[in-house]
Amino acid sequence: MKKWIALALVVVIVLAVYNRNRIFVRDPLGSVTRNGSKEAGAQVYINYSNDGLIENDNSPMYIFLVQHDNHAGSPVEIHCLHWLLCITDADAATVMQPPPSIVIEQMSGRSIHFVDSDKRDTVITLR
Repeated sequence: MKKWIALALVVVIVLAVYNRNRIFVRDPLGSVTRNGSKEAGAQVYINYSNDGLIENDNSPMYIFLVQHDNHAGSPVEIHCLHWLLCITDADAATVMQPPPSIVIEQMSGRSIHFVDSDKRDTVITLR
């Protein structure tokens, strides 16, 4: 029985490493700030490449993904285990066509700065 559990654990680890850019893990220390005020109810998820995924449970509810190469918007297909992790459909997730006014200004290992479609300065703080 222990051999089967060890084998299953190895398979899960291999799948996680192979899909490391698709798997977004919740960052409990992450936060979202819009125009200088912290957004209540926003949960931050990050992946291996420090791309950011915001899930907000408060009204209006939304999911927003910011990836490298100015790839931002609401993902078309995403599966989440609430408060734990989310998995997208591809390494560069397919997103609904965002408004053309979304501009990603800076992405680093500590924060993501962008201007959203409502011209609000948004900062995602990681870790």
